[in-house]
Amino acid sequence: MAALRKTTFLSLLVAAVLFAGMTGSASAARKHVGSAASIGALSADGVAGHVSSSQAKCRAKRTVTVYMVNSSSPSTAVPFGRAITSGDGSWSVRDWAYPGEYYAVVADRKTRHLVCGTATSASETWWTSGAPS
Repeated sequence: MAALRKTTFLSLLVAAVLFAGMTGSASAARKHVGSAASIGALSADGVAGHVSSSQAKCRAKRTVTVYMVNSSSPSTAVPFGRAITSGDGSWSVRDWAYPGEYYAVVADRKTRHLVCGTATSASETWWTSGAPS
């Protein structure tokens, strides 16, 4: 019985080492692809923008989180909303947006062959009439 346990343990150990080796080489074979994010529209109706990349798979199904800058000293921001990009990289968060400064952050995405990098847009500001621009 002890020999059977020892054989089972060694078999599981070998399988675990082989599995770890295969997953490590698979992730190392992924191509790293850059991404860029932009805000194209900002109004009281919400925020919309675009994610661009040289690879189509890095434009679609990306999670975009939009932040509103809460304070400039110290610099803090609060999440405003989330969106998933469409096939062409476009996204929108349809919610009441208060006047202020906003920026978008795109989370990384891993596919079978690619690692799509994170991206942060430039900040965009909008004010209602009468406020400083």
